[in-house]
Amino acid sequence: MTRRIILPLLLAVPFAGGLTEARQIPPVSLEISGEATPELVADFRQALRRMENRRQQPEAPTGTRLPDGQVDLGQFWKVEQDLPYTENESSPRQRLNIIYPFEGEPPYRTIVYFHDGDWQSGSRVGAADAAIYRAIYQGYALVSVGYRLADDALWPAQLHDAKAAVRFVRAKGDQYQLDTERLVAWGSGSGGHIAQMLGATNDDPTAEDPGMGSGDASSAVQGVISWNGVSDITNLPEPTRDAADVLMGYPVYMSNLALEASPVAQIDKNFPPILLVHDTASTAVPFEQSARMAIRVNAVTGQPRAALKLLVNGELQTQDMTSPAVMSQGLDFSDALLFPGDGNPHRSSFYPAIQTLAPGDQP
Repeated sequence: MTRRIILPLLLAVPFAGGLTEARQIPPVSLEISGEATPELVADFRQALRRMENRRQQPEAPTGTRLPDGQVDLGQFWKVEQDLPYTENESSPRQRLNIIYPFEGEPPYRTIVYFHDGDWQSGSRVGAADAAIYRAIYQGYALVSVGYRLADDALWPAQLHDAKAAVRFVRAKGDQYQLDTERLVAWGSGSGGHIAQMLGATNDDPTAEDPGMGSGDASSAVQGVISWNGVSDITNLPEPTRDAADVLMGYPVYMSNLALEASPVAQIDKNFPPILLVHDTASTAVPFEQSARMAIRVNAVTGQPRAALKLLVNGELQTQDMTSPAVMSQGLDFSDALLFPGDGNPHRSSFYPAIQTLAPGDQP
């Protein structure tokens, strides 16, 4: 069951410095998929109050890691692989892959994707992110970006990498037959955090390092999609909190200093449209992170630029987040930005399984 609710809210909205401002916020489009819808609406309101009161979240189970394995790139008709996007590469993770769509003609509309992994694991070909490859069956080129992990470099290295990758894509768009006038940044988990930070720092020269390469190109993105993304690294449960400490190099819980890496504290009036999809069963990143982000975006921009979709009672996060229905929501959002006017002529109900390689089968 899916129920769509428009919530025009008059709230005391928390700001970075701890102050609040009572204001009329443009409505948040809240779409709820699953059972127990009335209970979820109550949970949603309670979550916002918990965020305002900054109560500590319960601990998450330990021992959760992303599955091993990687996407089999051999199943796609055309792939540009292992492209360095920096001029002074310091890590093999500073590379990207371009996977071309089966439908359409160049230049191809482009989605730039950032993988999950708590900033400590995962890769641009990780099997845990296989669902995003379904976009190439819907008329999109997919740019899958690797970035330095926390054991290689502390924040903001990951943001610098992401911006360098976007600049590279724009600078090389003609060479690789990509339409780069408008780009959508898409990410899951820690990758969702990076995608949100890209939107929050659009056109901010202090948030990037142009010396990494393609310095004359823009790193701005015109839309953001976040799946279970981190919006506030200062208010996470364990062990995600431990991962945030490793990323920043110091304890971040309730730290004003760490707000520099929290998208919810970096929003300005130019923040682009954003779709936040969150599984209410997620213990690594509580769904109120996305709820607060949506409300904050609309409050600061004065426009309903944020849409929030909550998946209810998902027993397995990966099953819910990778379903064709959830994928379609992200593609509908991308279509509106990248195929304005007549829409995306390549959309279909064809969402094939993405073939992956077990660790022992990997080249």
